[in-house]
Amino acid sequence: MVSIFGMRLGLGIKRRNTGHMHPAMGCLGAFVFLLFLDNADWSGAQGQTAPPASGTVAHLEYREVDFAPVATEISILPGAHFKKAPVFNGHNVFRGFFCFGTDTNQFIPFAWDDEQRKLYVDANRNGDLTDDAPGGYTAADRSLELFRGVRLEFTSPQGTYQVLVDAHVFGQPVLLAGGQAPKPRVFLYVRSLWEGGVELNGKKWYVAVIDGLNGRIGPGTSLTNVSDRMVLRPWEQRQEPFLWWHASLAKVHSLAHVKLVTLPYRYASNAEVYDAFNLPENLFFQDRAYHLDYHTESSNGTANLAVTFNPVQPALGKLRVNGEYFRRVVLDGGMAPGGFTAILDSALRDRPGAESGTDVQVPMGSYPRQIVLLQREGHTNVAVGIATNPIIITETGTNVFTAGGPLNNSVQMAPMDDQVSMSYRLTNASGVLFHLVQQDQKAPPGIEMKQGDKVVGQGTFEFG
Repeated sequence: MVSIFGMRLGLGIKRRNTGHMHPAMGCLGAFVFLLFLDNADWSGAQGQTAPPASGTVAHLEYREVDFAPVATEISILPGAHFKKAPVFNGHNVFRGFFCFGTDTNQFIPFAWDDEQRKLYVDANRNGDLTDDAPGGYTAADRSLELFRGVRLEFTSPQGTYQVLVDAHVFGQPVLLAGGQAPKPRVFLYVRSLWEGGVELNGKKWYVAVIDGLNGRIGPGTSLTNVSDRMVLRPWEQRQEPFLWWHASLAKVHSLAHVKLVTLPYRYASNAEVYDAFNLPENLFFQDRAYHLDYHTESSNGTANLAVTFNPVQPALGKLRVNGEYFRRVVLDGGMAPGGFTAILDSALRDRPGAESGTDVQVPMGSYPRQIVLLQREGHTNVAVGIATNPIIITETGTNVFTAGGPLNNSVQMAPMDDQVSMSYRLTNASGVLFHLVQQDQKAPPGIEMKQGDKVVGQGTFEFG
């Protein structure tokens, strides 16, 4: 007999017995970072133009933070040349481009002096490595060349803007033919965002936009690549901590980590904020539909961001959502032109019961990915699930999505040489995989195997 010990989280978690084999524990790690929002009044900055009569404008202010809400590996192209450069003291110097998106005008030239732990970035793209950050950036630790506070600049269709990042650069410290160092790998950790407030349907909401380092501000072009992100929550919750998921550097570099993204959308660049979603082109929220426009606006030399919510009236269809403990459900419309991101919260939370499900109206179309947040009343923890079975909403008929709790403990087994690998899973009745935002690292889920009344094996799983 095998017993699985779930965590006490107030989410209606049930225990389920599976398997009879000794576990070879996997290794998936995650860390939680907290951000407490300040008391700034983000209702709008002075000197800005009045919003169009047809839409409501959210004026978002640029803010730098001391953690990374988005992490992504970027492509590197060798062969950058400079009109002016510092004197390199090291012998292994790589000259190349940071590649953002597909527009070569957004590529940023740089030079990496591995031996001296120096990074030089031509952020303004003028061929001069000495006029951006005098002296370049220096990594504090030779064993981890992490360059803090690197400022990048982009000139996009939405306007010129800046992004603050930390850059981790690493590669083989040997020279190739011709004296050129080999192409390194580069991971960038975004440390800035735009945030503010907007009033929609008579209620004020907190809005944040996080740049995904693709050289533009707007909806993504792929569900598997990192995209710009949006956070939308009640204004009174703006000072509550954000819980940012982030993998350890070792997991990022091995491409083996999983945060909140399940196959087929598992990808190294998918860093997730637990209540963030891909920046939408069209948004359905609080039974209202909007087309969103994004553009920058300058204030004292800083590029802030304006988001215009333009009301639209799409055709609606019906979706039945089953389960309980809902905090929010996000239906991601993917990359389809004109597609919507539909956010369901109060319609699910305020219903009288969960036995027969809840019918909600959402824009017609396809929703290839769904994000589910569960939170039981009176409890603080949140379970986050991501489903990837497409939901099709049509004018007739009712699609059914079993999104909510209760949740079940289970173990997934797979052969591995002469052992069996066991992975802990937290799922609902339809198999949606959930992760817990708050985890007690001292009390991980455990497993105990018995033969009769005798314990023949036991262990704990690592968080992930």
